[in-house]
Amino acid sequence: MRHSPYRREKKALNAEMNVVPYIDVMLVLLVIFMVTVPMLTTGVDVDLPKEQTNAMSQNQLPVIISLTSSGEIFISYENNIDMPISEPELISTLSNLQMQNNNAGEPPIQVMINADQNNQYGAIMALMANLQQAGIQKVGLLTGSPLPTPQLQ
Repeated sequence: MRHSPYRREKKALNAEMNVVPYIDVMLVLLVIFMVTVPMLTTGVDVDLPKEQTNAMSQNQLPVIISLTSSGEIFISYENNIDMPISEPELISTLSNLQMQNNNAGEPPIQVMINADQNNQYGAIMALMANLQQAGIQKVGLLTGSPLPTPQLQ
């Protein structure tokens, strides 16, 4: 029997999945993540407190800066407790304390921010920028004890 030139030959079906488009999509996503991840690591270096912390050394008490919800700034260090202070005075006071510690050969001063929970994020960031301007390298944030969660019975 002769084959007709107009007759099609039946080929076996290819049941394998074509993974080439999936590989292309994954490579594009990989490039996007590689480009965007370095941009996410900008900001102020903040040393957030942990649940379990080591006791601070007793020979150096931290400087505590309090920020009220109305924007007032108070500073507590050595024998000065909750003194109202302006932003320029804060920068100069912290710079002087930092220089005194450096001249005495002591470790850098520890600064803790005690901010009201109703403060705007921008106000706390502005305070941290002032601390960096004063030469403070690491900042801790004070928190209250969490309320106990009710347990279901």
